[in-house]
Amino acid sequence: MKRSATTHSVEETRAWGAALATLLEPGMTVLLIGDLGAGKTALTQGIAAGLGIDRAVTSPTFTMVASHEVDGRRGISTLLHADLYRVGSGVEADDLALGELVEEAAVAVVEWGNVAPELVGHDQLIVTLTQGEGDEDRILELTDERNLCNEKLAGEAFTPWEHS
Repeated sequence: MKRSATTHSVEETRAWGAALATLLEPGMTVLLIGDLGAGKTALTQGIAAGLGIDRAVTSPTFTMVASHEVDGRRGISTLLHADLYRVGSGVEADDLALGELVEEAAVAVVEWGNVAPELVGHDQLIVTLTQGEGDEDRILELTDERNLCNEKLAGEAFTPWEHS
């Protein structure tokens, strides 16, 4: 499944992330791919809010992985938020053991996920973020190659932002 959407503000990008959170199941990983400033952290903040996390979520650029407790909705107990910006190779990413961290009750969001996608397991959704025409416009492309998400629910979740 592929879906494409456009958001026109940071708040809309966060709202799209919250909509994406409604589709996540335990063990899934969301890889975020986009240039610096593309909105990866804003999208992650929306996913976190959609999972019930009410405290500030910032990019773990220096710690590389942050863990956030979730209220257990849909069987998810933990959101792992990784930022691979400072990782130079797949070998360095392998040292983080992200694939092992995403256990049965966790979901992961990996900023700069294109660094080492093979290291985070098979249940991956890929979101590519690119700059749109306006300063705050973002084009979001969701790729779900293994059809992990229910397509009908995805259609309902993303209706406000879908490209026609």
